[in-house]
Amino acid sequence: MINCFGEVQNLFRRAGCGVVLAVLSACGGGSGGGTSTPPPTPVAPVETPRYLLGGTVSGLLPGASVVLANGTDKLTVTANGPFSFVGKLAAGTAYQGKVDSASAGLGCSIAQGAATMGNADVSTLAVRCLPIVLAGVQERIQRIDGMVQDGAGNYYFADATTQVIHKLAPDGSLSIYAGMPGKAGAIDGPAASATFYMGGGRAPLVIDGKANLYVADSCNGLVRKITPAGVVSTLAGKRRANCNATPAEPDGVPVYADGPGTQARFGWIASMAMDRNGDVLLVDDGQVQVRRLTPAGIVSSINVLFSEPNGQPPRAGRVGQIAVDANGVIYMSNSNGSKIYRLDNGVAALVAGNFISSGYDGKGTNASFRGVRSMVFESSGNLLLADRDAIRRMTPDGEVTTVVGRLVPDATGKSVDWKTLSQMWLEDSGAMLVFDAGLQRLSRVDAGNRIATIPVMLDNTGPVDGVGASARVGNVKVSDMCSDPAGNVYLLDAASKVLRRLAPNGKLEVYAGIAGRAGSDDGARLSATMAGPVAIACGTDGAVYVADKAPNASSFNLRKINADGVMSTIEQLPAGGFGLQQYILAVDKDGYITWTEALGKGIYRRPPGGVFSLFVSFETLALSLSDSDLGYQDILPFSIVFDSKGEMYFDDYYHQVVFKVNRSGAVTVFAGTMYSTKNADGAPGVGSLSFAGMPSLAIDKADNLYLSGQDGVSKIDTAGVISTPQLAWGNPIVDIVAFGNGTLYGYTARAIVQTPLP
Repeated sequence: MINCFGEVQNLFRRAGCGVVLAVLSACGGGSGGGTSTPPPTPVAPVETPRYLLGGTVSGLLPGASVVLANGTDKLTVTANGPFSFVGKLAAGTAYQGKVDSASAGLGCSIAQGAATMGNADVSTLAVRCLPIVLAGVQERIQRIDGMVQDGAGNYYFADATTQVIHKLAPDGSLSIYAGMPGKAGAIDGPAASATFYMGGGRAPLVIDGKANLYVADSCNGLVRKITPAGVVSTLAGKRRANCNATPAEPDGVPVYADGPGTQARFGWIASMAMDRNGDVLLVDDGQVQVRRLTPAGIVSSINVLFSEPNGQPPRAGRVGQIAVDANGVIYMSNSNGSKIYRLDNGVAALVAGNFISSGYDGKGTNASFRGVRSMVFESSGNLLLADRDAIRRMTPDGEVTTVVGRLVPDATGKSVDWKTLSQMWLEDSGAMLVFDAGLQRLSRVDAGNRIATIPVMLDNTGPVDGVGASARVGNVKVSDMCSDPAGNVYLLDAASKVLRRLAPNGKLEVYAGIAGRAGSDDGARLSATMAGPVAIACGTDGAVYVADKAPNASSFNLRKINADGVMSTIEQLPAGGFGLQQYILAVDKDGYITWTEALGKGIYRRPPGGVFSLFVSFETLALSLSDSDLGYQDILPFSIVFDSKGEMYFDDYYHQVVFKVNRSGAVTVFAGTMYSTKNADGAPGVGSLSFAGMPSLAIDKADNLYLSGQDGVSKIDTAGVISTPQLAWGNPIVDIVAFGNGTLYGYTARAIVQTPLP
């Protein structure tokens, strides 16, 4: 017998109504007589509760958008205000909201983006967007440290700041020929993936008759070769441990050595020239030698003795620039560029110049130079010289005349405003390309002395007030920039003797001082004057501190602009540096002020209301590092910052680490590995910092450090662990960093960029 009631219950659970009716019929529950039992009401399945994930977006400009993602769920937001992802999440589900992309020129970050979903909608994700460039205009070429032209008319520029070789085609198009922007290294191979570490100041280039380029890769201690096919190789030298390995590396291997290939050792290559037989002649700065490098990579040395027309025997000296004429005769300048010599059998005989830097025309010792920094021969056999603010011509018998510049106008009669000519190349047409390192200007001088600017760099190096792209921030040093808690960035214009403030809205204007007026007057910030400011620091209370030249003295005074905008002089700063124009001023949350000078005795500290005393002795620190051959002069910081507890951090360019100093003055290595240039993420002793560029420290509200000059910006957490953050501004080559109002600011190529931090 069929148990109809039990069967119907099962079918309600397993089947539709049609099947149930069929079973009822089979059980006699059809149209016949009898009493029927009504079926139970079906129970709907219980759904798992799901919740929305969202937050708010701020800082979007009109027409801009940001793409947000949580796993595969993506959302494009085009307006400021609240947002929610389409997909809902169950309680207990982990989420991680991220910024997937943003409109060009916009940088966005997301705070409180990762957590676990609870039993309610989430609306706490905070997306903040900012224009990447706050003020100024970024340059593609930051500096020209070497220059050469091939037979097809292409120019190649070595840019030691970006670690690349730029190519300027005859049609004016600019591209990267070799190297990876911001990546220092010594990788050979295809030009696009090769890396260089050319260092700052000079990176000479020469080219041979087969269009092979030779690069002075001085920080690596190498000479590199780039074939016309774009293949980079190391011709000679052994890569040294770090850029400062002189006069001997930590393993005791001497820097200077002759020999083939990797047996050769180079110091700092200041100048190069191509000999008529295909050899590369180079000046190894700091050593009394001219080096010869054959196409096969064999290095030899030429000892040079300088002969003066005073009857004294030839003596040792330092070579500056070098050039070779069509007959293979070598000419050279002395290191300060005041004299020109001709080399014959190891003796350099004076041809023209004297110890006076007046720049007069004349013959032999009656002529004078102001500072020759580049030399090239004309087909006539005359030598052209880039002499600070003029182009000079010297005949083989020593007759010197000024071609253009200084007191000689151009072909239109216009006075030439060159400041510091550092590179020169002579074209077959007789035209010259010259680079002014002071003005950051590339110019072409044709055979008729008509001058035109080549528009590959901004033709304005000085600060100009304005808003955003209309402002010019000039060339900024580490000691010249800081940010306050409100996000104002302060830039010191030492030449004009004023302090400028860059507001979060991109407005740059004079904040303190009177442009062009020197003085030591205290008072309201816009009527106060500064005599020779060299460093600034921003306090947590909105005050700005200035290290300014003391009246009628070689020392500096500590001055303060309080939050109300009144400048006052506090006291004299400790002296003891070597005049290298590198100074660091810093202040912590409690008002402790620190001060140091390049190659000084250490870091001095002043408590509130107290006086300065030596807080960190560089001599003691150097000795504690087991560097028995080093002294206090071998500790070289560029910046100092303080965390929320008042503990101090400073970078050391020589040892390539970041030190931490507690409130009692005890110093420990906080991040990095001594003498390591691997630029690797990791904990202290594992991670390393390359110091390939300008180091500068900033610290955020969570006490994380940010350090520039490490093939980008490295992040160092509170445990000293180094990581490479993916910052919203991408990977510009940032020389200086500062933090304020949740924003990391950076100076790059005469622009101030910014990125919001989570």
